[in-house]
Amino acid sequence: MGLNQARDLSRPIFIINFKNYSEILGEPALRLARSAELVASMLDVEVMVAPPVPSLASIASSVRIPVIGQKVEDAVEGKSTGAVIPEALRAWGCAGSLINHSESKAPLDTIAKLIPRMKQSGMLSCVCAESTEELTRIAPLAPEFLAVEPPELIGTGISVSKARPELISLSVAAAESAGYRGQVLCGAGIVSAEDVRAATKLGARGILVASSVVKSKDWEAKIRELASALR
Repeated sequence: MGLNQARDLSRPIFIINFKNYSEILGEPALRLARSAELVASMLDVEVMVAPPVPSLASIASSVRIPVIGQKVEDAVEGKSTGAVIPEALRAWGCAGSLINHSESKAPLDTIAKLIPRMKQSGMLSCVCAESTEELTRIAPLAPEFLAVEPPELIGTGISVSKARPELISLSVAAAESAGYRGQVLCGAGIVSAEDVRAATKLGARGILVASSVVKSKDWEAKIRELASALR
């Protein structure tokens, strides 16, 4: 039942990065994905999930929301042991991938090769940027999503929309100045509906979250809380 494409990119975007937290290793990853699917079916929000690599194919074939990779590499088909390449993601039923997350950085020239390769494979790219300067360098490469994530706030529970609101507004303005036509997302430290509303007021069109959902005691309730604030 997996989708190879997101349904409607004009809607607010909510990406859940599972990372490798103990709460989702093994079978629980599918349960979290199904919680996200349930909320997405009720709200006008495009919810995507990024499970660990070993779970990608099984989850993509089990849910109707887009499943994306946590990373992708510009390695060759064939002799590239251990590499996660775009063609493999597509074959597993994925809709795209995160690129350049602060925990898995990629050089700009690699990002410049990956984005068109992903497009050629019919997949979406969500490229993370640690600063307005980095975002400005990436924007001309035209990924579908640009996620602003200062690494010092990731996993802290302190949202960038509160701690550094100017980073979001400046990044949105910089993207527009660069002619970027995709969607700017806000990541790092988003834990509440208030954080989400603050980010959207500053111009973000969606969110990229991890621990606030994965470590929640009630996945469905937390996803619903954050997604409802995007509408």
